[in-house]
Amino acid sequence: MRRSLVSVLVGTFTLRFSTGLTGALLVFYLAELEGFGARHVTPLEVGVLTAAFYLAELVLSPLFGMLSDRVGSRSVMLYGPIFGAVAVVMTAPTTDLFLLGVTRWLEGAAAAASIPSILGFIAVATSHDEGLRGRTVAQFEAATLAGLGLGLVAAGGLWTLLDRNAFFLNAA
Repeated sequence: MRRSLVSVLVGTFTLRFSTGLTGALLVFYLAELEGFGARHVTPLEVGVLTAAFYLAELVLSPLFGMLSDRVGSRSVMLYGPIFGAVAVVMTAPTTDLFLLGVTRWLEGAAAAASIPSILGFIAVATSHDEGLRGRTVAQFEAATLAGLGLGLVAAGGLWTLLDRNAFFLNAA
């Protein structure tokens, strides 16, 4: 498999690992938010903050997909890590629920910028070989699921070790 396809799959794993890690860290953070000087967070608010990520990804993916078609997938793919790092760094020091909602929207924007660009790149890079496309898309899905799953699993241990500083590690 071409090196660029492997790089895109590793990037997908990394993006989704970070997504899973941040989502789970946020749940731990919100559970302890009162200890950081904020008010109690209701289960509904936890649900809304969680859903904000997916809503942003759903709404923004078509826009970033069109931008990717216009300016090229390689450049738009790079927006995702930038948005994600900014969002994660903003999350750690913030106790304001509105700002935490903004960080979740930015996290969703990170996925929305990356995923359509990655899929477009895979489509172009494998256009000459149907079998390669099938294998690569399957590996994309595996990287997505493995990244999310391992990010969720890692969150508990990282929260125990680093508390909200785990967000900074995730940004790195």
